[in-house]
Amino acid sequence: MQNKLTWTVLALLAGVSISVGALAQARGQAAPAARPAPPNMPGTFTFIPKADLEAVMGPTRGDRPARLVNVSGGANMGAYILHYPPMKNPTPPSSFYHSEISELYYVIRGEGSALLGGELENPTWRPTNTTSFKQVSGPGVAGTLKGYRTQKWGPGDIVIVPAGVPHTLGFEVTVTNDILRVVIDPKRALGLVTSRAQSLALAQAQEPAERDTAPPRSGPAKMPGEATFISRTDVQAQMGPTRGDRPIRVVPIGNNANLGAFILHYETMKNELPVNSFYHTEISELYHVIRGSGTALLGGEMEKATWDDSGSEAITQVRGPSVNGTMKNYQTVKWTAGDTIIVPAGVPHSMGFEVTERTDILRVVFDPKKNIRLK
Repeated sequence: MQNKLTWTVLALLAGVSISVGALAQARGQAAPAARPAPPNMPGTFTFIPKADLEAVMGPTRGDRPARLVNVSGGANMGAYILHYPPMKNPTPPSSFYHSEISELYYVIRGEGSALLGGELENPTWRPTNTTSFKQVSGPGVAGTLKGYRTQKWGPGDIVIVPAGVPHTLGFEVTVTNDILRVVIDPKRALGLVTSRAQSLALAQAQEPAERDTAPPRSGPAKMPGEATFISRTDVQAQMGPTRGDRPIRVVPIGNNANLGAFILHYETMKNELPVNSFYHTEISELYHVIRGSGTALLGGEMEKATWDDSGSEAITQVRGPSVNGTMKNYQTVKWTAGDTIIVPAGVPHSMGFEVTERTDILRVVFDPKKNIRLK
């Protein structure tokens, strides 16, 4: 009788243990037996106020860096502004592709048409000694575009262009535009831009004359990959009504990586201190506040850091491998519509510690090891 009672108690305890573990997995948190983890990893966040983006918005046509910083995996991540006045290019269109960097374009304002995909006739490698090469485009191939598709764009639309895909984003511009261009520079080909002063100096610099004297070198007509257009309607479909971090698209890009566009939606709220949060061990992010206002806790380290459950939906669809714990020694950063924050892998963060207005944030995810599911 005693043995039977003992086995009954053990079975009940085992059931409780399984239930607790399952609950932790459903929430994307570490189960009680989670492995200890580092409190943080090397890296620092970068805050780009709206005024710094506006400072490089024109008045003339240009593609200007606001910031370009190191992230994990030997890569850079940058926020640029692509500005066009009304214009239309001639046909047949000249175009190009980047052989290394991939991009996500978010239309802040304006309207126009892009030429996407296809291939280049008479493709030649672009000169390497220009400011454009060193600060904007990196290695690339130019030529006459054929076999493309025409895509109209307007405020709130997104275009993802992997390395190797020919594109002319501003083939025709009908309303003066400013576009946030998020750059993934996987081999750090571009020069870093780490301050407002450096950004403004580059925006005012004159492009030096091309000095290449060697004969043009032929390049591939295109590389594997395709552009992805995401309409404003598809973006807005992920804006609430409840709190969430929702993928709009996650697509493959060059260097065996993924690039994702998410919407992080908050209703008004305030967390209590101390704050439980996390950092991602592999993915890096750029947050651009579309609307709303609030306060983030950024940097520092985690107390009682433990690995998140690797099988949870939060990890496989949103965050990738991550570490959670209690934040300490962080910085408090207020944000509002138009601000941008870059958070490299390894940096603890709680973006919505306090939310004072209903908020939607474009979250651009660089996933260098393809941990997050495609969508």
